[in-house]
Amino acid sequence: MAATSSTLAGKHVLVVEDEFLVAIDIEAELQDNGARVTCAATLAVAEACAKNEHFDAAILDVNLHGKASYPVADYLRQVDVPFLFHTGQGEKRVLTERYPGVEVCNKPCDGTALVSMLGRVLRTARHA
Repeated sequence: MAATSSTLAGKHVLVVEDEFLVAIDIEAELQDNGARVTCAATLAVAEACAKNEHFDAAILDVNLHGKASYPVADYLRQVDVPFLFHTGQGEKRVLTERYPGVEVCNKPCDGTALVSMLGRVLRTARHA
């Protein structure tokens, strides 16, 4: 856990999740590992956050009240912000084809595992 804590310490993470309880669980887990978190529950809010704030990484749910988070993912990729998908849609193959190299964590996912995966994403991005 220490490696993950040091990887996330001081990082600003965008969490895009439309299920309130899931979002606060992720937020708490990230904060416990030293990250600063901004949550967005709709596509419009997520897009505004991504474009108006600096983020070191992001966790994206795919389906936001029936709208795909792809515009946020496309923008983050364009500005070189690493991200992973956290989804219950079972679309890992589609996501990895559209976003090669992007990690996909299927729901339900243990918060510790999700944070660990985000730490790997950040470490990989630093070495790219």
